[in-house]
Amino acid sequence: MADIANLSEEEKAIVLARRAYKKAWRENNKEKIKAANDRFYKKQAEKLASQAQKETV
Repeated sequence: MADIANLSEEEKAIVLARRAYKKAWRENNKEKIKAANDRFYKKQAEKLASQAQKETV
């Protein structure tokens, strides 16, 4: 997370508004976040499995 102490008041307001929007979006779209995380970790597991298979061959 960025340090906003050195920003102007206008820039701080922008950063805080963006954070609030993203937090609210994440709270309202938990199923989308779960689906994205599931896809990501499935791909990671497939990569690890293929690497392990290449190393054993």
